[in-house]
Amino acid sequence: MTLCAAWIREINSREELVSATDSSLTGGEKWNQGVKLFELPRPDCLICFAGETSRAYPLILNLISSIKLDRRLRSPRTDIEEVLSYLASLFTALVGTIVNEIQGLDIHDLRAGAKFLFGGWSWLESRFRFWQLYYSKDAEGFIFKECTDEPNKNRIYTFLGDPEELVDTATKTYKRLIFDDDIQDDKMDMEPLQILIKMSRDKSIRTVDGAIQIAKVYKSGTSEFFGINWPSSKGKPHFLGRSFVPHSKPDVRYFDPDTLILIEDKLPTVIDDLTRFSHLEDFDFIQTCYGEDGSLSTALSDLDRERLIYVFREAAYQRFVDNMQNDIAQDHRPGEA
Repeated sequence: MTLCAAWIREINSREELVSATDSSLTGGEKWNQGVKLFELPRPDCLICFAGETSRAYPLILNLISSIKLDRRLRSPRTDIEEVLSYLASLFTALVGTIVNEIQGLDIHDLRAGAKFLFGGWSWLESRFRFWQLYYSKDAEGFIFKECTDEPNKNRIYTFLGDPEELVDTATKTYKRLIFDDDIQDDKMDMEPLQILIKMSRDKSIRTVDGAIQIAKVYKSGTSEFFGINWPSSKGKPHFLGRSFVPHSKPDVRYFDPDTLILIEDKLPTVIDDLTRFSHLEDFDFIQTCYGEDGSLSTALSDLDRERLIYVFREAAYQRFVDNMQNDIAQDHRPGEA
């Protein structure tokens, strides 16, 4: 049981493939800190699942092991479509070995217990591609349906859920969101993530729960996994569904679920007096990032944004050190006669 999503995000003329899912595992019991989004032994692709954990985990673990052991599958020279074909064949072979020991259960229902989202960067076609994979009774094996077969569409996304009603709810909520905000003609940003967060916070939806797991694939053929503060910006850091205390959290970037902005990438949108930074070597650079009214430029590149965050972080740390040294110096002043 779950809801997951994949979509192609375009921001500042840069595309990236984003995949996300909730963290709830069910099946006679309920866990809200289960891993459902997996990094494979090649960094240009991701896989997540919806459905029965007892069916999905053996298949995914076999896939990870198989890629590790196969030099061709590990090689970045092997396009992900070839990995997809292998994946479908492997899953078909594995579910074909299931022995039904419960009277009255259909073997095809057992084999179809989980479905998957798989995708990544195709160097052969120079574009992101992703597919839904599911068991077909007619084919007696796993088949796949591409979600990126119309590459010129403005918005390319998919939801995968179990039960299927979750997909209908997510799709309707998504369409209502983009029409209410009048952004249906805009490029895709993080709207599917917004839907996942909304549904996972909704306590009336039992099968979608827990902190959202998020990862991206970049055109460089690399992937990045993200954490999230949960259930709000003031909540604890979570990574792959698991809760951490701040001092022991994994060294990854974390999303703010309220703003959908990376917490590490937050910058002051307005600085009323830029001259407070006039003593810094980077003062001229800071002035280029903020307008005459002190407003942060909306056209800031990712590189400049990272540089600006570093400058402010270093300035804040230096100010902290200076203040501590001043306090120590005052504590050790000779007493007056």
